[in-house]
Amino acid sequence: MHIDTVLTSLSGTYPLWWIAQIVALVVVVALILRWRPKFLKGNTIGGSLGKTLDAREAEIRVQLEAAQRSREEAAKIREQSAADVERARQEANDIVARATQTSQTIQHEIEVRAHDEYQRIVGQARNEIEYERQQAESRLRREAADIVIDAARQVIDRHLQETTDRRLIEDSLASMKDGR
Repeated sequence: MHIDTVLTSLSGTYPLWWIAQIVALVVVVALILRWRPKFLKGNTIGGSLGKTLDAREAEIRVQLEAAQRSREEAAKIREQSAADVERARQEANDIVARATQTSQTIQHEIEVRAHDEYQRIVGQARNEIEYERQQAESRLRREAADIVIDAARQVIDRHLQETTDRRLIEDSLASMKDGR
């Protein structure tokens, strides 16, 4: 109960209580600043706390510098990547342009070859048609000549009138030469 009495006596003297609190605080601060316990290897609590805070501050500073270097490096990498992407995009456009040009060139060559082949086939067909026409005309002339000769022979055999028959043969031969 002794504590209760002390507290009761101090409560009546409120300013004295505040003074006691301030004195206690000064003693604690003095202990922190001056006391050198063995577990701190002869350093004061304040000094140890300061060293710890300084070390932590140094660690944070190093980490911040590393973070800044990382940001700068990331920015460089981003710029490099953007340049690489742009270069790749340009190369892709060049490839597409060359492929388009090559495709057009090949298409033109194919068209030229197809036209040449068409002309060759048409020419060959015309030659074959002309050859067949000439062969047909030749056959028709031979057949017409054979018919005329047969007719002349029959006429000569039936009528042995030389002047009339000769004129008939000559007219037939003349008409055959004219292509009628």
